[in-house]
Amino acid sequence: MKAGKMVVWMITGVVLCHTILMVPGAAPEVRAKTVKAGISAKKVKIGSRIRIKAKTKNVSYKSSNSVIASVDKNGVVTGKKEGKVEISVIRKGDTAKKYTVTVKKRARKPASLPVTFSEISLKEIKKQTVGNAKQPQYQIRVTNHAKKGKVMRIVYHYKVSVKIPVTPAPVSPGAVTVGGTEASGATQSPAPSENKVTYRNETKKVTLTAKNIKAGKTVTAVRAGVGKEGDAISLSNHSLVKIELYTGKALYVYDAATNRYTFQWGTKDTKAPVITGLVKKNSATGNNDIYRVYYSDRKNSYNFRQFVTAKDDRDGTVKIKADTSKINWKKQGVYKLWFSATDHAGNTAKSWAKVRVYVPGSAESAADQILRSITRSSWSDERKARAIYRYITGHCSYVQHSSHIQWRQAALKGLRYNSGDCYTYYAISRLLLTRAGIPNVMIKRYPTPGGQRHFWNLTYIRGGWYHFDTTPRQRREEFCLWTDAQLWNYSSGYTFQFKRSAYPERATKRI
Repeated sequence: MKAGKMVVWMITGVVLCHTILMVPGAAPEVRAKTVKAGISAKKVKIGSRIRIKAKTKNVSYKSSNSVIASVDKNGVVTGKKEGKVEISVIRKGDTAKKYTVTVKKRARKPASLPVTFSEISLKEIKKQTVGNAKQPQYQIRVTNHAKKGKVMRIVYHYKVSVKIPVTPAPVSPGAVTVGGTEASGATQSPAPSENKVTYRNETKKVTLTAKNIKAGKTVTAVRAGVGKEGDAISLSNHSLVKIELYTGKALYVYDAATNRYTFQWGTKDTKAPVITGLVKKNSATGNNDIYRVYYSDRKNSYNFRQFVTAKDDRDGTVKIKADTSKINWKKQGVYKLWFSATDHAGNTAKSWAKVRVYVPGSAESAADQILRSITRSSWSDERKARAIYRYITGHCSYVQHSSHIQWRQAALKGLRYNSGDCYTYYAISRLLLTRAGIPNVMIKRYPTPGGQRHFWNLTYIRGGWYHFDTTPRQRREEFCLWTDAQLWNYSSGYTFQFKRSAYPERATKRI
């Protein structure tokens, strides 16, 4: 083995490149045996690293699925995607050592924390000497990979094994030490050989600090010395203790011994979380058409927190509680559904949403029979919506006139006769979408040139509102989950004109 072989240490987002001088030795006897190795942990978060340290020489490493976790030539395993992977330590002719590593999701960072450890890398660290002195020094290069956040200060704490030369105590001329005291007039003992130096081992703390690292920038030539002139350092015993990251209003600390992250905020948290989604004015259109509809027969199966989120500037996403105590499930009508969210500091936010409650009838029975045949409960809302669209366009025929009665009645009539005009198509769509638990509202043509009205649906899919029009056209276009731009391109806005301010903001991304 050649001297000067590079060994890479990677610890939770920190890359340490050390040069270790290896003493050449005799080649080991080749015989079949199990490779010996040890692993620092069997769980790793996405973006973090653990290390496999082989006790057997001349080994290689292999990952069963590099998409989930990769491993480099030095045994450093990097988590990439949630899942499990098998890491093998291999040497030709021997039985491989295998480890199952679980890759877990990394927790979201708080909104007010501009930079996290996964966005910072310690590019290099190396031993240096000044002149002829043997005092070790370190030089690092710290990069901030965040898009916007600034690192105010980052401090790396290490433990390093140092060999300190032992110097004999001085003896006075013409004196000899006897029983711990000097005796005058005695002959002086011979001085120790100058070439013979003894050392004692001592653990030193090394602190490396970088300051004011802007987003996308690198700070170099950060140095720290260890020990005194003449000391020697053992790089093989170099270990990380903790990292302190000062960013925004927080001190973010990583403890290497426990592999845990903690926050220490510089100011008291007095700000409550913010609740967003289909709440307050965003729970109904300008025409008071309510987005969320619930049926009394399914009150125990609904996820009332769906379509609502709560985020705190320090805790990130916060759990939401829904209060349905103000709803009378025996009476159809409009009610307020209340939400609350509390952060770790005890700050509570409250909000509400208008919801409409229906007691199911004949229309819902007909809808359930259809939905059971064309959808599955495990499907996404988008997949259900597309299945509903295909069913309506494949089973209903267009007629020029029909009665524009209450939409549930119009939907039931349309399903019985499998025909109707645009209002009937809208009503059937609304019935099936609503019973499937997908928020949707009526959207109508405005203005109406020549008194020609048109009705269709606006549907909430993937966190955005999309147009959903099942009324057939001669050009056989499918207006399933379309954006405003797609509708405009179809007829230059003529067919699908509407009062934009009266409806929620529509999605712009095509799906």
